[in-house]
Amino acid sequence: MLLAVLGYAASQLFDNFLSSFGFGDVVAPVDVPPDADGRGDPFQQAVAHPLLALVGLVLFVGLIALVNWVSWRFSRFRVGGGQVELRQGALFRQHRQVRLERVQAVELSRPLLARALGLARVVVQSAGGSDSTLSLSFLDLSRAEALREHLLELAGRNDEVTTDPADAVPHPVVPLRPVLAVPNGRLFVATILHGSTIALGALIAFGLIGAGVRSVGPLALAGIPALLPVAIGIAWGRVKELLTHGNFQLADAGTGVRVEEGLTDLRATTIPMHRIQALELVQPLWWRPVGWWRIRVNVAGSGGLGEGEGHRETTLLPVGTLDDALVVLALVAPGVPAAAWDRAVLGEGGDPAWRGQTPAARWLDPISWRRKGWSDVSTAVLLRSGRLTRRAVAVPHARIQSLSLRQGWLESRLGLATAHVVPAPGPVSPVVQHLEVAEAERLLAEVSARARTARRRSEPFRVPLAPDPSGLVDWTRHPPGAFEPERP
Repeated sequence: MLLAVLGYAASQLFDNFLSSFGFGDVVAPVDVPPDADGRGDPFQQAVAHPLLALVGLVLFVGLIALVNWVSWRFSRFRVGGGQVELRQGALFRQHRQVRLERVQAVELSRPLLARALGLARVVVQSAGGSDSTLSLSFLDLSRAEALREHLLELAGRNDEVTTDPADAVPHPVVPLRPVLAVPNGRLFVATILHGSTIALGALIAFGLIGAGVRSVGPLALAGIPALLPVAIGIAWGRVKELLTHGNFQLADAGTGVRVEEGLTDLRATTIPMHRIQALELVQPLWWRPVGWWRIRVNVAGSGGLGEGEGHRETTLLPVGTLDDALVVLALVAPGVPAAAWDRAVLGEGGDPAWRGQTPAARWLDPISWRRKGWSDVSTAVLLRSGRLTRRAVAVPHARIQSLSLRQGWLESRLGLATAHVVPAPGPVSPVVQHLEVAEAERLLAEVSARARTARRRSEPFRVPLAPDPSGLVDWTRHPPGAFEPERP
């Protein structure tokens, strides 16, 4: 609110500055007399009476502070009875609960102002998606870290078994093992090497070249200012990505991977291994000369969406070399051999272990039809596509939600079909386009059988939490007060 008031004052001062040089003058209507003393303009009134304006600003900021203090005063949370709960509101009350066995990840967020004050936000993400995210804003940093570790310890129970439920025991907390870090210089260059910035640069260069041609020069110069809003939007998107993934570090947390990133808003989140539903290794065309890759994943419950809380965890490597990517893939997908990944990302077609190369598809995809295909390994199905922008996707058999075949009218005429492997929602969309109908049906039958077998071996199993003989622990107001762990 204070920034909005200051922004309005700054814009008015700038307008007055331009008016003093004769810019921006507006001719008043004939039937409306000029307002010489500034009556009716709140900014002019504030300039004429600065003490009253200061008193009004103090009262306004005090009112905002009072409302926020009341909101803080009636905000309480507790961890007990196998769940984490949050109560908020004085007039309109809200009570939210997240069962510990449904916790997907626990994220630690530190915006710039919170970092200056030694505070942090604890974000608990559950299986319900972005709408079920529970955010505790804000706690002391040491208390927030202790709460995050405690929630991860309580929620980090193996909820999947192979054959015997007795194998499902709580995972011990292991120290973090650093895996890799992305240099900010590489991230900056990769952020600039984007299709939008390249296209904008080409348009500006075309306009400047056209300005030198007498016949189209005025038209080209007139079109350059129209690109200003587009340039601002592209620049904001590139800066936002740099701020999001700056200082990127990945660590092995035993049962999950720990991601720390952010320049102004520092975030740390742990993604359980068994919540990763699909992986994608992609190399855009403009990264081909430098050999860089990006890894994205689908995480159960987040959907890759959310309003700034859950979407970050879908990137496990913003930019890195192929060796860096293979290190991350070996950590999160140990069942896929490195040789299979090499053929998936670098293969050009004709590999004996890959199926799906259909000569009839060259009519619909003349550039990359030979690279498109699929391969089945022991634990996952691999899909690859793209020759200019290379993509390789892996979906564990046990994470496949459904499979489908789709056929457009042109594919029907050519005897082709598109196969969709559907995991949990997210940025990764496993698709193999333009397969022969018989090959697409073969993919559907084989992968479906493997998925059913993997599901039987990995049925969900919930470990019952130890009962609390004294009932739920007392409500704990935050941020002051000591954190009480769950009683055994």
